[in-house]
Amino acid sequence: MRYIVLIFFLFSGCMVGPKYQAPEVAMPDAFEESQAQNETDEDLFQWWKQFNDPVLDELITEALHSNYDLRIAIEKIEQTRAQYRIERSHLWPEIDLNATATRTRISQNLFPGPAAAAAAAPAASTGGSFLPGFLNIFQIGFDAIWELDFFGKFRHAKKAAHYVWESTKEDADSVMISLISEVAVNYITLRAIQQKIQLQQAKVSADEQELAIAADLYEIGIDNELQLTSLISMLETDRAALPVLETSFKQTVYALAYLLGAQPEGLIERFEDVYPIPSSSGKVPVGLPSDLLRRRPDVRSAERQLAAATEQIGAAIADYFPHIALTGISLGGGNKIGSSAGFESNKLNELFKSASRMFSIGVGLNWDILDFGRVRGQVDVNKSLERQALLTYEQTVIGSLKDVESALVAYFEEEKRLDSLQQKVDAERRSLEIMLDLYEVGLANEIQVLETKRSLIDSESQLVESEQSLAGDLIAVYKAIGGNWTTEPSIEPAS
Repeated sequence: MRYIVLIFFLFSGCMVGPKYQAPEVAMPDAFEESQAQNETDEDLFQWWKQFNDPVLDELITEALHSNYDLRIAIEKIEQTRAQYRIERSHLWPEIDLNATATRTRISQNLFPGPAAAAAAAPAASTGGSFLPGFLNIFQIGFDAIWELDFFGKFRHAKKAAHYVWESTKEDADSVMISLISEVAVNYITLRAIQQKIQLQQAKVSADEQELAIAADLYEIGIDNELQLTSLISMLETDRAALPVLETSFKQTVYALAYLLGAQPEGLIERFEDVYPIPSSSGKVPVGLPSDLLRRRPDVRSAERQLAAATEQIGAAIADYFPHIALTGISLGGGNKIGSSAGFESNKLNELFKSASRMFSIGVGLNWDILDFGRVRGQVDVNKSLERQALLTYEQTVIGSLKDVESALVAYFEEEKRLDSLQQKVDAERRSLEIMLDLYEVGLANEIQVLETKRSLIDSESQLVESEQSLAGDLIAVYKAIGGNWTTEPSIEPAS
């Protein structure tokens, strides 16, 4: 027996199949759109705090605690971790405790000689050399079976399950990043809509004042009806925009409530106060793509899936070789012949006596000599899955580069647009001040003041839209580079 154990340890390091190596993907030294390299890991880990908005911080904390998509993703981690434990258990013996008690009536017709004698002399049927009419069997003991992993089938399966577990963890990180981004985008949208509602209300107020002046001029015959109807049309058009903004505001609140995993009732009250859109200028993190992209959860997940697919090839190749069980062998269909040890007796009070001891031990082998290409087909399937996983990984890396570059160019160009719009608003505010001064000294009329004010409101609306776009672009940048990532994986490497 000790020689069998020695052979097991000698061959335990033998693993057929490919050995996984992380693929190399060529990447540029720097982003095409990069302009600075001044961010730290801490800046990126909780990037939303750079908005300096306590309400946003609170909303994100609530979402991370209660969002259903994230909670489901975390449960999937638990599922794949349990599956890893299942695959790891196949490396060790299966030991079962069994206990049975049976009473059997033996057919006397199976043995004509004793049966005939028993019929002639019933009293003798329970003694002598004749078979008993009834038989009691009491048994208790352990059954064990241990399939030796000579060729690495179970070790490959264990590693594959571990890589899938790691991939699921990265998928949960992706869900978390998307969740934080969606909460931030919806929050920015709410603040922008609040600003737009205020500006639209100011515009309607200016329309009403201008219409009132035009109506007075029409009454005294200075203005004509065409001018009056034109102003009425403009007023109603601006009024009609308010319900649309109110609808968008409430729908965004409801969308935010969904992300928080909460009912929408009461959430609108938290946004009764109007606050400006958080500043987003000059807050873009940039570093080497090799440092950033390899940390993106989707890239890391794709790489772990590739590793799992590679290990599955080795598990399939191992089926070319015989299955050897140290203490027994699987016969298929759930039937197993294994070693056993325990006690067996036809009398309960003698079950644990030394004479009742029993055991069996052996070595079994099962080898699919003729399978008509089943194993080869399975190996080819797994090789194709590995090639697909490699292509998916490469595609994910290329896609991540595209995401980062697109987000960066959108951010920097919007930053230029915001600067121009800010200068335009500053100029029109100065124009309004000049127009009010002229109005005070009688060199301008009230209509001219109101038209200048309307023009300023339109420019301020454009500025709000640009601030909203810039904040959204900043969020997209952080999401593209894998915001909220950590520099080291939180799951131990497979062994």
